[in-house]
Amino acid sequence: MSWSDPARRFEPAEDVQLRAELRELLGLGAAPMRAAAPVTEELATLADDLRKEAQRRRRTERRRPSWGLMAAAALPLLAALAGLGTWGVQQKQRADTLAIHAQRQEAELSRIAAANSAELARERKAKEEAQQQLQLVARAIPKRSLPYLVIPVDKPLRLQGEGYHQVKEKPGQ
Repeated sequence: MSWSDPARRFEPAEDVQLRAELRELLGLGAAPMRAAAPVTEELATLADDLRKEAQRRRRTERRRPSWGLMAAAALPLLAALAGLGTWGVQQKQRADTLAIHAQRQEAELSRIAAANSAELARERKAKEEAQQQLQLVARAIPKRSLPYLVIPVDKPLRLQGEGYHQVKEKPGQ
């Protein structure tokens, strides 16, 4: 009950006694007795104006946002960050998998290249040996005894087709 409330003058005796006991327990001592001033019309309007102004200020008072409101505003941001984190982890796993796959392919290619190079070396060695043997055989055979590899022809042969017919007359005939 407000101190300026006129109804407080007509408080029940039990409330007055209870209030006095509470003051004593709190160590405030007895309430100073005030002379009851007569309530005039001006004082009543002034009290009403003060009460209305206090209510208006209470309603228009700007309250600071509470932690719950700030947490609710941060939830979409946290969800977006969590989504980005999950996406990043997935991309890293994909990159790691691709790197491992590339390493395996590179190892397989190097193994195949080593096998091919060994095979090519063997083939090259065999080819060189064959050439050396051919050179030895060619040196051993005298040049005059070699048969001709090309048949000499006096005139080149001209073949005309049997089914040849002139389709168009030549111009000027």
